[in-house]
Amino acid sequence: MNQKWTRAICTVLTSALVFTGPAVEGTTFSGYINSGLEKVYAKTQKQKDAEKKKSQAEQNLKDKKNEINGLKDQQQTTADDIKNKSAKLDEILAAQKKLQTDITSKQAEIEQNQKDLAAAQEKQQEQYDAMKKRIQFMYENSAEDNIWTAIIESNGITDMLNRIEYVSDVYDSDRALMDSYQAAVEQVKEIGTKLDKDMNELTAMQDDYEKQQADVEAAIVALENQKEQYASQIAQAQQQADNYQNIITAQGKIIQEQEAAAAAAAAAAARANSSSSSPSYDGGGAGKGGSIASDYAAGGGKNPGASTGVSGSSVVSYAMQFVGNPYVWGGNSLTNGVDCSGFVHEVYAHFGIGTPRYSQAFKSVGQAVSFDNIQPGDVVVYPGHVAIYAGGGVIVEAQSTKAGITANRSVQCHTILAIRRLV
Repeated sequence: MNQKWTRAICTVLTSALVFTGPAVEGTTFSGYINSGLEKVYAKTQKQKDAEKKKSQAEQNLKDKKNEINGLKDQQQTTADDIKNKSAKLDEILAAQKKLQTDITSKQAEIEQNQKDLAAAQEKQQEQYDAMKKRIQFMYENSAEDNIWTAIIESNGITDMLNRIEYVSDVYDSDRALMDSYQAAVEQVKEIGTKLDKDMNELTAMQDDYEKQQADVEAAIVALENQKEQYASQIAQAQQQADNYQNIITAQGKIIQEQEAAAAAAAAAAARANSSSSSPSYDGGGAGKGGSIASDYAAGGGKNPGASTGVSGSSVVSYAMQFVGNPYVWGGNSLTNGVDCSGFVHEVYAHFGIGTPRYSQAFKSVGQAVSFDNIQPGDVVVYPGHVAIYAGGGVIVEAQSTKAGITANRSVQCHTILAIRRLV
């Protein structure tokens, strides 16, 4: 590129700046400045501000998403704690239910014991009363010295011994009966004492379970409140994240508009220079009929939406940096030399988008676009050639060995076989 070419671009781009209106208002725009093989594409201040705001919003969004993820983790931990506490509460309630059954059963045993004790005491009292009557009878029907009387009045030693033995046997029998009834009463009392002790232990367990239940229920209420707080914080953080996303979208739109305006200005300058320089060789492709394959003709209605987060104007801006660099058949370097398919392949590879390495293979990548809906960044396929639509009716391409990488030919410089949208 000679000094005449450089001066022509600067002159045309300066003129374009004056007439582009609000898109480049208040900016310093120098288009492409030649410095050896390196090109520097100047950005408007509005674009720089938008990129700064977008970058800050992206960082804020990243931080906010991390915060949301942290809150969600804490919320999940709280939910797990609630689940565990609820399981513990179920265990306590089940234990209380069993304990209540044990208390009811023990109460029935105590009541039966009380009945048994009353019956034993009644039997003991009956025996005591009977014994008293027998003693009274024997006393009232015998002299004070009844033993001596039994001896004197006896009909012999045998009768005497029998009388004495009878009195002794009556006493011993009454005494044995009284002892047995007393033992029965004591045994029933001992059983009652044990039952009372068991009941006290059961009621103590009941009090403990009630305290555990109250503690667990209070803990669940606190955890539920904490879970609700996390939900509120997550909602607030999500709202802030949405705001950051809106900023990113808005600033991204501004950046795309600025890039599109710059690309259009550069393309206009290239066209103006092309009309004055009239290159003698058209490069790749066949013929100059400017016809369009029927599938892509105007009015076809094909206008697919964006499929990636990359804008077509970003693709064009990047591709335009290499205008003036050499064409090398089979080359893969945007700086040191590349052919037509390699140029498109490497430009899109910069944005992480895979493409073929053969020009005609581009007819089946991406989505079809009608000619009247063509946008900057769309890939245009010709017979034996492929290029990127730069906007303003021109293409940016690795044109030929003689011309190198250019952005000065009409999109209809050859028959259009396909127009494909990759972004």
